[in-house]
Amino acid sequence: MQSTQYDKIGKKYGSMADLPAIHPERPSVIAGLGDVKGLRCLDLACGLGRYSYLLHELGASSVTAFDISPAMVSAAEASYPSSTYPSISFAVADCSKTLPPGLQPSDVIFAGWFLNYASTEEELVSMMKIIEGNLNEGGRFVGITTNAHDANMREPKLGFYGLDILVLDEEYREPNGTEMLGIKARVRANTETPVEFDCFEFDAQVYERCAKKAGLKIDWTAPVVPDDERKQTDYWDRWLARPTFEIITAVKI
Repeated sequence: MQSTQYDKIGKKYGSMADLPAIHPERPSVIAGLGDVKGLRCLDLACGLGRYSYLLHELGASSVTAFDISPAMVSAAEASYPSSTYPSISFAVADCSKTLPPGLQPSDVIFAGWFLNYASTEEELVSMMKIIEGNLNEGGRFVGITTNAHDANMREPKLGFYGLDILVLDEEYREPNGTEMLGIKARVRANTETPVEFDCFEFDAQVYERCAKKAGLKIDWTAPVVPDDERKQTDYWDRWLARPTFEIITAVKI
């Protein structure tokens, strides 16, 4: 699903960064990452390379980035060419299954909007095993994923800071499964050229159970809104009541 969706979306995905709903991502990620100066970093599901570049900006010694979509990787390479950014490298890989052999373990693994594409517990465990297997002892994982603690996740969000989030299945169970894992959602970005994709929003307990199976201990961090003039008003009140994402962090057990 990911490859098909994002090969079609390609560079249009970058226009989403202009939507207010996306503005809290950068300060939230920076807060979650902490100090990465001099650290070896891995970026899973890197998309257009926006966060690969942020890791570089924050002082990472190297950033190795992978995405399942050749179209996204090509666009990332065009934006951040190796001739200008020799410490950043991009390649195609299905990060949910395997990464190229010979990678050195990373001090920090980042994944923006990766875990939310797991459609089964088995897939989520596989993603987390990739993280655990490529993480240095004492290293840390930081990711952006859907709001796993949203008690109202089964209610759609319309006109939500530039997004429409529709609920396709409010009692999502994996094929042949009996336990309700969360919801399946469709995100529609109201950009000049609209962008639309489907993803899954699992409950926090599902994440925690899968992390344990993969040898990880996870924690959750609330998002941070931008420190600008909007912060002094009620602008973000509706967003903060139901944030579109959480920052998930993990270390090896």
